[in-house]
Amino acid sequence: MKTKTFTLIASVVLLASSCSKEVYNNKHYLAQHNLEGKTLAILPVEVYYTGNKPKNSDWYAEEQAISLQIQTALEQAYLLHAGEHKPGKHQFNIKLMDVNTVNKKLLQNMTDLRTAWKMPADSVGRMIDADIVFKLHMNKERYMSKNLAKSINTGAFFLESLLNTSDKGGDFVALPRVQAEDVGYEISLIDAHSGEVISSYVKDPEKDRSKKVRKINKTMVAKSVVFAANYR
Repeated sequence: MKTKTFTLIASVVLLASSCSKEVYNNKHYLAQHNLEGKTLAILPVEVYYTGNKPKNSDWYAEEQAISLQIQTALEQAYLLHAGEHKPGKHQFNIKLMDVNTVNKKLLQNMTDLRTAWKMPADSVGRMIDADIVFKLHMNKERYMSKNLAKSINTGAFFLESLLNTSDKGGDFVALPRVQAEDVGYEISLIDAHSGEVISSYVKDPEKDRSKKVRKINKTMVAKSVVFAANYR
């Protein structure tokens, strides 16, 4: 099996606190489990599009394509992070299963990867002989095209300028802005044997409204319990 060696952060800082702002780390779990040499797999990402569907668009195909992109992006985020950082103290070596290997094993047990989306993450992990898995979910709700949203917001900006040019002063008139879409993104590290959550991204509905998937992945890489050490 093609694997990449990883390390798991279990530093004093993590054990002293169950939550590091955006990322929750289960200190109770970490205190009771030795993850040395365990195998980690990034599962196919659950992706759903909702809302105002453009004409001639195939959301089913797009969902599957985005699923593969995000799955690979999380793996690459760990590899890039490893190239720029050194392992910290109190870390355990674990192995990351290549995403191509993950998907190939799953397709030996199911007709397509979407089948794994709705299955319990721990069950999917055991199916491919993984000890720990990353479960990801993304939902994109589309309201309008990005070009239309940009045009509306540009118009609001110029109208604000006209309304607030009075020499008489007064309160500033602020017009609301619109957005083309909302993206919800969830990511959790789960024990494939017990189903227990080891780490997860803690969402802030207000602050995370416009946060990109790439930035959330980067935050998870830096603050969750998984850190890449050696790989091949």
